[in-house]
Amino acid sequence: MEAQQILAVWERASVPALAKAGLALKQFSGLDFAVTETDVTVFTWKTMSDRLKNKITNPIYAIHLGAQGLFQAHILLLFSDVNSQRLVSALMGEPVHLPLDDMGISALAEVGNVVGTAFLNVFSDLFRTVWEPTTPRVLLSSAEAITEEISPGTTVLLTEALFQVTGESVSGEIVVIPSLEQAPA
Repeated sequence: MEAQQILAVWERASVPALAKAGLALKQFSGLDFAVTETDVTVFTWKTMSDRLKNKITNPIYAIHLGAQGLFQAHILLLFSDVNSQRLVSALMGEPVHLPLDDMGISALAEVGNVVGTAFLNVFSDLFRTVWEPTTPRVLLSSAEAITEEISPGTTVLLTEALFQVTGESVSGEIVVIPSLEQAPA
């Protein structure tokens, strides 16, 4: 199975994964929470890199989860610093300041954990295999720094998502990057 085929399956799974993520975030936070897809696209990392550099202002908060299952993958949730601030403020029920403090970073990591795990659960059902996520890491970085670690020809899935919580709407991007190297046994 090649990356393009895998991402085509994952592309179809995007809407149910986001619905699961919204429900899980609602249960986790006790807040009125929904996550919906605004667009989903498969393209090369070079295109994604150019898009990030042109669309999202620096700095970027990136939440990274690794995943091991049928093969290895990486899931990135990307938010501009202002959208991160708005999302965390809505979650905490009070204004937060930039850069995010440890509590804000922890809240953002939990959003990444819940969303990433929801994606992996849907993928597990589709591929009939267990996917194990790593602990989420939150990075405050630039689009340039995030994009330089991945080969430009790598095929990725981008899901543009709208996170709605307590009347606040925040846009974010979820990037799934398969690594077709054999996962460790």
